[in-house]
Amino acid sequence: MTHKRRYELLSLFGLVAALVIAPVAVFSQTRAQLIDGAKKEGGLTLSWGTGTMGGIEGAQAMEKAFNKTYGLNLQFKFTPSPAMPQFASRIIQEAKAGQPASSDLFIGSENHVARMALKKFDWTKAFPHITREMTDWDDRVLIVVSRTPGFTYNTQLVPAGDVPQKVEDVLNPKWKGKIASTPYAASFDRLALIWGEEKTTAFMQKFVKQTAGLIRCGEEERVANGEFAMLVFNCDLADANDMRQKGAPVNGRVFKDAGILSYWYLTVPSNSAHPNGAVLLAGLLLSKEGQDILWKTEKTTSHLVEGTYMNKLVKDQERQGVKFFANPVSEVVKNHENQSRVRQKFQDILMGK
Repeated sequence: MTHKRRYELLSLFGLVAALVIAPVAVFSQTRAQLIDGAKKEGGLTLSWGTGTMGGIEGAQAMEKAFNKTYGLNLQFKFTPSPAMPQFASRIIQEAKAGQPASSDLFIGSENHVARMALKKFDWTKAFPHITREMTDWDDRVLIVVSRTPGFTYNTQLVPAGDVPQKVEDVLNPKWKGKIASTPYAASFDRLALIWGEEKTTAFMQKFVKQTAGLIRCGEEERVANGEFAMLVFNCDLADANDMRQKGAPVNGRVFKDAGILSYWYLTVPSNSAHPNGAVLLAGLLLSKEGQDILWKTEKTTSHLVEGTYMNKLVKDQERQGVKFFANPVSEVVKNHENQSRVRQKFQDILMGK
């Protein structure tokens, strides 16, 4: 799955208000008990979208590291899944029907995991390398990947001295008709959590007059070829960084007054057929070794794991004065109706409705 498809499908599906009721999975509590339980379970069933968590290549690397780390010899049965929202819905329906989940471990955004019935687990007790800040929603989920949305720009059309530093810099008349945004108003709902809805709405009403078109995340080649000078906001910096490394005239930055952190979460569905093995795999993926697998196969990591790419990036941005804000699952659960309303409002503004 491309970064474009990821964010598009993450954004188009609203949060279901009521959580489903599912059978309670049986988790062991200590590492030794988890290993014994995983051995009895006999394997792991995993599924995520192409381009997510390294796809089949990532699953194969995880299986090798998993068995080496825990002294086991389990096989991972991996199949590509549909998009995150659709896959979350499938697991929810399976839980309602009393069927095992299609994947023992689910990865998704806050909007997806908040829909699901999940069992709490004392992650920090079983895995000393997992810190309290890596967990959320009363220990139901783990932060496995961090992203930093900002803007992508054409380095030939935006001279170094003119690169925007703050969000309102993109309102400069020189950029009128040269900026692209996204049809799903990527990250503007998060900007409203920093600025407030009133200020963000006023900005959006000015900003839409600056835009020349709407493109999807992952279409940064349209910035690289000069069709647009900038994409504001992008979904994260990964596409811009990847294109720059391949020689394209693009770069990506984080606005100093809008440091946004968005996350992908790992969680074990309550209808997981192999919950002990799933917990062990989640614990591995939050270690430096697990994060190295994610970086090698998918160029994604968590800023909360010391020594990762995202850990260094966030620290560097903070030294430059960026203050980061996040919207964790626990907040989404409490405020989903209002956040969905604000998101739709900003999409309508950009669409000219």
